[in-house]
Amino acid sequence: MSISGVSGGGYGYSYSSSINNLLQLSSLKTTSSYSAIKAASRVSSTSSNTSAYASVTSFLKDYQSELTGLEAAAAKLQTSMSGNVFTELEAGSTDESVATAKKSWRLEAGMDLNLEVHSIAQAQKNVSASNLAADLAEEDMEFEIAGPGGNQTVSISSTNANGTKKTYNQMYQEAARAVNGNSKTGVKASVQNDNGKVSLVLTGKSTGTANSFTVSGKTGAAAGLEYIENAAADASYTVTQDGYSQTYTSDTNKVNIAYGRVDVELKKEGTTNIYSGVDTDRITDAVQDLVDSYNAVTNLLESNSGRGVGTAAHLSSFQRGMAHEKTLKALGISFNKAGDMVLDKEKLVEAMEKDYDFVVDTLGGQFGLAENAAQKADRALSDSVQRIVSNDLGGKTSGSSGNSGNGGGSAAGAGNAYTQFANFVSGGAYNLVNYYAVGMLLNTMA
Repeated sequence: MSISGVSGGGYGYSYSSSINNLLQLSSLKTTSSYSAIKAASRVSSTSSNTSAYASVTSFLKDYQSELTGLEAAAAKLQTSMSGNVFTELEAGSTDESVATAKKSWRLEAGMDLNLEVHSIAQAQKNVSASNLAADLAEEDMEFEIAGPGGNQTVSISSTNANGTKKTYNQMYQEAARAVNGNSKTGVKASVQNDNGKVSLVLTGKSTGTANSFTVSGKTGAAAGLEYIENAAADASYTVTQDGYSQTYTSDTNKVNIAYGRVDVELKKEGTTNIYSGVDTDRITDAVQDLVDSYNAVTNLLESNSGRGVGTAAHLSSFQRGMAHEKTLKALGISFNKAGDMVLDKEKLVEAMEKDYDFVVDTLGGQFGLAENAAQKADRALSDSVQRIVSNDLGGKTSGSSGNSGNGGGSAAGAGNAYTQFANFVSGGAYNLVNYYAVGMLLNTMA
């Protein structure tokens, strides 16, 4: 529901134009001369009425925003709504040091499988001998890297342009820049510094045996770089479900299991269980959103309760009957001295672990907290502008939504006049034509 639709005579008007018309009609009730009528047509341009108009429209915008926000927050928890947090299953791992799990696409409820990681995928690593960083190098480097993406020749002289010798650190840094400047080989380089001693390190950009590389030629100042310190390796793991086991290999540690429903990242050798279940963090976050939205709505209504009978009535509705105090307490929800709703997330998680079905029913069931909040928000959004800001419009409004006024007479409120106008227009095209004809005639006389 939206506050931008104002009910009356079966027709809808935007709240901004409705307020403008209502303010003009309210001004007409206090005047009798034609000059006053003419002035009232420009009421929104006068300073006092412009200020009143801006204040009312600003409040109505906030009113709409906060209440629609409450409806959206409630929808996440209502079991009758698709995509609610109670039906969204997530994948988890009993030992995240072995492997982590994340849903890839729709999960099956009750999924539980065993994952045994035999080995993880690794990238190849070659490391040269270490030398003091400040020592002068005696030999040049001229070696070739043959990687999965192509070959590269690295040629580094041990002598500077001015004839002086380069340090080991200088030569290794130059070699690293040369390697990293070539993106085709699939190899990256770095300079390792350990207590003043430096080494040139070559590492495969990707894991798996298919991404291994070789170093050949004259390594010179980077002697030993041709030898493999850590060999490239594929990951190996076994998945067991319903008594059936299957072993797989992968050149990466990010794999899919359960027919692609779960993304798994292998961390180390070991065993863990991969399961499906609700995400308690998502549920507690959704409840916190509902609590925050409820507080925003009640604070707005309380600070503007004097604007109209509708605003005051909806404030009273929100402040009573949301749920029984003991029921809320069981969910970790309470009210502070200021009247704001407060959530203890730890108590909510404890409640879910103790009796999950009770929490779901109490929060999102047919008569749960979320549905109660959504219904109250819907009623507030369906109310007429005349009731919501009846006092701002210069009249006391009573009765049901869409039927405003104080009984008529010379002191009748603007809301009643607007309703009469709406009923007049709903009479048909002839009424509307006559209305505009009279208006044109008055303009001609002006």
